[in-house]
Amino acid sequence: MIEPARKLPEEVRHFLEHPRVAVLATVRRDGTPASTACWYELQDSRVLITMYATARRLPNIRRTPHVAMTILGEDPYQHVSISGPVIEMWDDPELEVMDRLSMRYTGEPWPEREGCVSALVEIERWHTYGVLSESSDYSSAEKSQ
Repeated sequence: MIEPARKLPEEVRHFLEHPRVAVLATVRRDGTPASTACWYELQDSRVLITMYATARRLPNIRRTPHVAMTILGEDPYQHVSISGPVIEMWDDPELEVMDRLSMRYTGEPWPEREGCVSALVEIERWHTYGVLSESSDYSSAEKSQ
């Protein structure tokens, strides 16, 4: 069961604040799922992502602006999964977000200078496995205001 929109517990927030491998899931035109690895950054109760303007996932997001992401720990059985709407998208021809995420993950600006589109995902639902204590992986927190 995925918890409805809630304030993220400190342990979950701490987990998401570190640069980790994430898998983004979107819905194709024919209704089938598509997933791809991506970089992200937590911003309050939102997740910042970016992609090339030519990325195949971009039309998926524009058509169906709800996504899901799973962020993996060093142990892949330790993860946080989130889902929610893309609440903002913008062209990023100067790669400001891509460079920011690249610095976060690699310590270097992104070398390929192809224009990007960046987006903010509002976290509506989340669940964890192996991040909170064993007895509270699916416990709820106080609702966000």
